Amino acid sequence: MPKHIVRLITLLVVAVILAIVARFYLVPHSYYRYGNYRGNAVAEIARDPPLYKGSRSCASCHRRIFNQWSASAHRVQCEDCHGPSGDHPGMDAPPLPINPDTHQLLMQERYRIATGRMQMPTNTAHLCLQCHASIAGRPATQPQVIASVHAGTQQCAACHDVHSPKIVFPAVPQVASMGSAASGRAASAACAACHGATGISVSPMWPNLAGQQRAYVVRALESYRTGKRKAAPMNMMAAALSDTQIANLAAYFSSLTAGRAAVQVQARRNVPAGVRLVSAKACATCHGPNGSSSNPVVPNLAGQKQAYLVSALDAYRSGSRPEALMSRVARGLTDGDVRRLSLYYSKLQCADAACKEAR
Repeated sequence: MPKHIVRLITLLVVAVILAIVARFYLVPHSYYRYGNYRGNAVAEIARDPPLYKGSRSCASCHRRIFNQWSASAHRVQCEDCHGPSGDHPGMDAPPLPINPDTHQLLMQERYRIATGRMQMPTNTAHLCLQCHASIAGRPATQPQVIASVHAGTQQCAACHDVHSPKIVFPAVPQVASMGSAASGRAASAACAACHGATGISVSPMWPNLAGQQRAYVVRALESYRTGKRKAAPMNMMAAALSDTQIANLAAYFSSLTAGRAAVQVQARRNVPAGVRLVSAKACATCHGPNGSSSNPVVPNLAGQKQAYLVSALDAYRSGSRPEALMSRVARGLTDGDVRRLSLYYSKLQCADAACKEAR
């Protein structure tokens, strides 16, 4: 037999042997289990974490926030704001094992590139307006706002807890509907040294109480009595008050006519800037468009002492005066903002429960 035929047959035999060896030793045993696919690939694909896991996957690590979100009517999914979970691990769950011989390595890498750490949105106004910007045809059950009117340039997170966005004001104290103004007048003698005989403070650093919201006065005195709100003289005075005495004082001061704080002539120029700032910071949402609140537990600001307003806003900014909502709002204020706002509200006067700008 010619040599070239022998060589060709030998080559074919070697190729067949190599093919058999590759078939049994180099190809995974599960390769042809389901047609031309590896049978183990199904289980490997199933082990890959889904890009979107759903809000339930957050519950084990973020229980408090999850419960708060679950109890609210705002059922936007966590991943709508924070981005897809991908391979974001749970505190009690180790990362899934990676098989370097499969596509899983590539999938895990894609999740890392796509998600990395969960996003912490900073532009809450942009996020919220995706659903809540006023657009014709949107369902009435979905609250809609015109941002420039509703909050100006303020971030939504300044007033709303993003995990339970409905603003929940403190409950009106039960004793706020009780009390006698006549009895409160007699008891107010001890308050006159600081807050004036008619509720108009004798010092720029102390607040006017005349015409103040009845429920707000009750809540403030209760906070001083328990020590939640710190001010040494007020803590000592309030500690000796009973619920009835607090209700009487609130009834008396709320019955008085709100006075007007003295205004320096040169300060009048700051009123327009203050008006714009009130709109931009959404102060009017709680405190009313003219400094007179429609919510009984939110204080009226019209005609309040300028120096007192400055000290109160500074206390909210520093956290020394605890109030979650006001602290979030105040942290976004500059020193100039505080000065303009305090000037604006100190220029307002209250008459017959309707406040208007002092001309």
